[in-house]
Amino acid sequence: MIRGLWSSGRRRLGFGPSQNSPPAAVRADCANLRQQSKLPPTNVDAVLVWTRLGNTGDHLIGDACERFLRDRGISTWRCDGSIEEAALAGDTEYLGDLFGGFHGMLVFSGGGNIGIYADNERIRAAVIAQAGPRRRCLVFPQSALQPEPALVDPRVTVWCRDAISQSILQRAGTRTVLVPDIALYMDDVIPKKPLGDGCFYVKRAPGVDAETIDHPIDPGSRSEDLTFVRPLEQVVAVLEPYEFVVSDRLHGGLIALMMRKKVVLLPVGYHKIRSFYDTWLCSRRGAAFAQTQEELAAKLPRLEAPNDDFKELFLEYADPAFSRFLSGAA
Repeated sequence: MIRGLWSSGRRRLGFGPSQNSPPAAVRADCANLRQQSKLPPTNVDAVLVWTRLGNTGDHLIGDACERFLRDRGISTWRCDGSIEEAALAGDTEYLGDLFGGFHGMLVFSGGGNIGIYADNERIRAAVIAQAGPRRRCLVFPQSALQPEPALVDPRVTVWCRDAISQSILQRAGTRTVLVPDIALYMDDVIPKKPLGDGCFYVKRAPGVDAETIDHPIDPGSRSEDLTFVRPLEQVVAVLEPYEFVVSDRLHGGLIALMMRKKVVLLPVGYHKIRSFYDTWLCSRRGAAFAQTQEELAAKLPRLEAPNDDFKELFLEYADPAFSRFLSGAA
């Protein structure tokens, strides 16, 4: 089992500045790392910056980022939290010591947090500011609500996972490439469970995060905020008996598609899910998007069992983009 897939992912999400701050115990551990001068290794090709916090989708993304790099012969250190905590604490001495001896690339994990979560913006800004004038930085596929000044930098390339996010960042002057969500790189390790009966609704719990909207869409089936409260193995086990999955969490839908379930995605508080569907999934026979209850009722019976290779879809765009990044072309 790839490291990290066990996480229960109980972070409270939100658009505010402190919604994804590390717990006190994590902050203390990271501070101890810095105080003891236990700097990360400097002899690797890449440092993967990620928060270690988040839900099942966030951890699936973290695993996929690390796997993608290692599969391409890039020796990678996946951050233990010390870099992120140093950035949030304004510990420029720690960051300066690290990057003074490290000569590889900086890679930031994918997700949906550009212009949304203030802590993640602060981490990216602080790390990029201390990275040095020649160090190049890659941000794995992201959604974006609004630009971040630190990403308008010739050293930085952002992979956008949907067309609207790419347009937002491009207008601000950020260097971007359109690449699907990196969780799809894990398609070959997600169990294939295409058969089943009935429908499961992966439904955001009220008040959990600011992306939740009050829509009247409901398939009238069993529901749970599945990828927020359960680890990946349990998500797969819960979804296995069902034929259809309706989801207003992007990775609830993507995990189900990688299991080869028939999936209908629902809207959230900004363009993230709709634009991802329009960019990558609208021609896939196993996926649909519904804006209303009537659309859901019409689209569910039309779905066919998906037979797409989602890892191949990801690599079609990611491999050439990564080659250009390594060559300095983008």
